[in-house]
Amino acid sequence: MLDKPDASAAKVYRDYTQEQLDAQYNQLSIVGDNSGYKQRKIAESARVRAKLDSILNVAYGPSPHETLDVFKCNRPGAPTLVFLHGGAWKGGHKDEVSFIAEPYVDGGANVVTVNFALVPDVRLDEQVRQAAASIAWTYKNARDFGGDPERVFVTGHSSGGHLTGMMMVTDWTKFGVPANALKGGAPFSGMFDLEPVQLSWRNSYLKMNREEALALSSIRRIPDRPMPLVIGYGSGELDEFRRQSREFAAAWRARGYPCTEMELPGYNHFEVQQQMANPAGVIVPAVRRMMGL
Repeated sequence: MLDKPDASAAKVYRDYTQEQLDAQYNQLSIVGDNSGYKQRKIAESARVRAKLDSILNVAYGPSPHETLDVFKCNRPGAPTLVFLHGGAWKGGHKDEVSFIAEPYVDGGANVVTVNFALVPDVRLDEQVRQAAASIAWTYKNARDFGGDPERVFVTGHSSGGHLTGMMMVTDWTKFGVPANALKGGAPFSGMFDLEPVQLSWRNSYLKMNREEALALSSIRRIPDRPMPLVIGYGSGELDEFRRQSREFAAAWRARGYPCTEMELPGYNHFEVQQQMANPAGVIVPAVRRMMGL
């Protein structure tokens, strides 16, 4: 684990110096090379796309980035799980995360994997808007692919976990769907308060001011409407990532809302994503239960 904050140096956030805060928001500071994880998920995603019944590259918005894939379980009236990929808001693609769909389709759910424009081509608030538009599309079109519009859920990992948190605090009436269009969320290894992110090296490409960072912090916008939260992180993750998830879970529970929190022993940031598709692990059963499966 990273060294404890140095009491003799200037602090920029909590007890972190600039160097320490930057390390806390850099996964490679504890996982030196993540290329193997990426190669495995790309290969697994190609296998899953070839195996599952799917509708690929569906437009949900006007820009070329706004596309999604639907993986069908072919059970009438099934719930739908929308997956928002990670990649530090500036990387990743839906084609790299098709592997997530397999255990949920096998368990009786449809899965929608979403593509969206990346920073810095768009600002982060536009990425959040596109993610919300994909969920509104899913609600409006669920019956067309055999889903139940009243059972739409969202999950995501890393920066996709941040997006998932933002979906859980979205005013859905602004997207032409009912206020309760989303029935639950499951962010993993996410960020829910962007104040420290805005103060870290990541702001060299996010370019947020403080007002934007606070507006894009789901923990500061807990809704009045309850919905189930399943949230998780690895014990081998950065301290800040674990703190962020713990505090979001605590804020959710403080409102009396249902919350399942899990710390995955021994797993680092990238291994948590792999566990999101492991039917023998703890994540898949918890998310299936949230969906009533």
